[in-house]
Amino acid sequence: MSDLNNDEIQALAKAVGLTLSEPELSQVTHSLNAMLEEMAAINPPGFNLEEYLAVTHPADMEVAE
Repeated sequence: MSDLNNDEIQALAKAVGLTLSEPELSQVTHSLNAMLEEMAAINPPGFNLEEYLAVTHPADMEVAE
């Protein structure tokens, strides 16, 4: 995965209602790219073979009366 650039980070920030300006923009860009790189390195054996199930908490379910 290639690093995200400042314009891409600005677009992501705007999508969640944030405005970033320098020097915060450069700091967020550097930190986010570092986190994404480390997360990409996590690859436990068999991880891609697992089938995941959606779990719904009973409190989130509607009760039919």
